[in-house]
Amino acid sequence: MTFTEDVKGELVRIIDSEPCCRRRELAAIIRHGGILQLSRAGGMGLNIHTQNPAVARLVLQLLKERQPEARVFIRRRSAFRKNRMYLLFAPKADKLLLEVGLWDGEASSFFTHLDTPESECCNRAYLRGAFIISGSMSDPQKASYHLEMVCEYQETADYLRQVLEDYGLSPRLTRRKELLVVYLKEGEQVVDFLNLIGAHASLLKVEDARVRKSMRNQVNRLVNAETANLNKTISTAWRHIECIRYVDQVLGTNNLSPNLRLTAELRAKHPEASLQELGLYFSPPLSKGAVNHRLRKIEELAKELGYGGVAPG
Repeated sequence: MTFTEDVKGELVRIIDSEPCCRRRELAAIIRHGGILQLSRAGGMGLNIHTQNPAVARLVLQLLKERQPEARVFIRRRSAFRKNRMYLLFAPKADKLLLEVGLWDGEASSFFTHLDTPESECCNRAYLRGAFIISGSMSDPQKASYHLEMVCEYQETADYLRQVLEDYGLSPRLTRRKELLVVYLKEGEQVVDFLNLIGAHASLLKVEDARVRKSMRNQVNRLVNAETANLNKTISTAWRHIECIRYVDQVLGTNNLSPNLRLTAELRAKHPEASLQELGLYFSPPLSKGAVNHRLRKIEELAKELGYGGVAPG
């Protein structure tokens, strides 16, 4: 089962107690997933397709509240595929569209017209219905955050964007073949949307994924920083030892000043130590800056003696 199916499975169990919200949810389902069809008798019917049986049950329930004669047909998409297609059919589409506010009586306004919502909760019901019938969401555990809803008409997409923006979200719009897609990308935006439509269990899963990703990214940053520091320490220590070897072979470390000779001996004895750790081997201990100053003098001396990057032998 995909994450989208999990979200929709949670949403279809939400039954609004207010008739205005159920009306608005059905309006969104019809507007985003309905297809008008002329019957042989000359009337107009409404078809809604879905592959999700739970969504089919919800749509049939909402349709029957207004048209008891609404029914569902089950079809297989092909002989070699097991998934089924559920076709919801309402025979009196014109009456249904008038009741849910998707038609004002003019033939040119099918699906493009929409009544003003009766209350603020109706907008949440509209968003829920739009996602149930046309929405999808990537699995936050496997991919980046992406939630989208598909629209057939520009008016539908514009209205959906406006409702989302009224709730402080920042939806984007793109065209995919002949359809319009309204989508959200950021994790926080997706979480806010799920909260709006009442998918609280799915919201917690997304938040859990966000926390895990954040912790994983933080650990990776720390490991990368530690690895870079370790590589830098090893590279610097190797350069110091090469310079000390060169000075020893050309001049002899016994001819160095006592401080530089001791520094060379300790560095050669502790090649894996950082400058700060190396300073602790002195008596009394030296600071990181003091150790670095002495080693730099040895490097400068090696260059004066002709060191070119690799010690002879």
